[in-house]
Amino acid sequence: MKKTSKIITWVLAVSMAALLTACGSSGQGQDTAKTESSVKTESPAKTESSAKTEAPAESKAAPAESTASGTEDPGEEVMEVLEETEVYTVEDLVGEYKGFAAEYMGYTYSLEESGGTTNLTLSADGTGTIDFDEEASAITKWTLEENVVTLIDDTDSAATGTVKHGVIILDFMGDGSAIAYYAKEGTDTSWVEIMTVAEIQELLEKGPGTKTYDTWSSIDASAGAHLSYELHTDYENANFKYEVNAKDGVYVSSRTTQVKDKGSTTITYYKDGKVYNLFPSDMTGIFVTETRLLEDNLLGMDRLYQALSSFCRSTKYTEETRDYEGASYAVEVYPEGKYNAETAFYYGADGKLAFIEVREYTTESGTTIPASFFTIKAIDTNVDESMLDRSAYSINEG
Repeated sequence: MKKTSKIITWVLAVSMAALLTACGSSGQGQDTAKTESSVKTESPAKTESSAKTEAPAESKAAPAESTASGTEDPGEEVMEVLEETEVYTVEDLVGEYKGFAAEYMGYTYSLEESGGTTNLTLSADGTGTIDFDEEASAITKWTLEENVVTLIDDTDSAATGTVKHGVIILDFMGDGSAIAYYAKEGTDTSWVEIMTVAEIQELLEKGPGTKTYDTWSSIDASAGAHLSYELHTDYENANFKYEVNAKDGVYVSSRTTQVKDKGSTTITYYKDGKVYNLFPSDMTGIFVTETRLLEDNLLGMDRLYQALSSFCRSTKYTEETRDYEGASYAVEVYPEGKYNAETAFYYGADGKLAFIEVREYTTESGTTIPASFFTIKAIDTNVDESMLDRSAYSINEG
């Protein structure tokens, strides 16, 4: 919608202030719980791959069926029938709504507890208003079709949501990153599973229990981190080799690029808020920019660390077993979203991250992002202290 940036800022500010005070970190925030895959997959980005998925479905299906057909709680079956049969009309939705809950990383929390306010008004003439912390935005048109409500502003930007048991659930970005729940006064909202801030903080501190989270959380740049990996991208069939060292506020990334039989090495060096490019071929360097963005996230510029941090807290993934180059790997597959490609993390028998496969991805604007493939050589604390010293370089401070 017109004030999408305001919406996102509001949702993230409310959620992060309330939920991350004890955690101090965040990930991509994909929603819903993990599922188990039972579908055979094609090979990773490299064509020599022969990946496949072992099908665990038979052993997993029986518990699911017994849960669905159980008689311990007949109310659950009644609710399922209601969800399938309830149909709302435009007249049903006209009225004033108060936001009572929001979602962050798949966790639903109380707006009253977290301190945020948002209200929604849907008028009979097809217009309305929506506000966040009393800052209102006009809805020039709203529609309802098969329990899906669409809000449109005067720039023709839209936000959509669903209606369930009288509650409007708006997914402002369409990817689960900015969700709010609205209800009229007197509506029964007890079916919405709302967690306390303390409960969510505890879960965030523990992490979602994924190998990807465990890998990400094992990296501590303040104590010392060393990342070594290769990256292949289908764009111009380019290959990169990275040696990354970070410690005591210093970040050093040596990148060797190989494109069409031409190669070069550039080192990105960060310290005290300044970024430099260093060139080992002639031991010179240039000042690039000043930034404070890396003070609290020293590895924020690194490609491998970015891939891990994007999905480390996500609970929306499938677990698969794939064969690659004669070996079997446990794979966590995170689906394509509005702003990310399908990404698969391959873990070897030793539990260590071995590969990351990123599928080709087309953005909303139509831009195609080529597939890429990471081969992980090391994620450890064996920092090369000599790389943290740039005194041998002749630097042009610009």
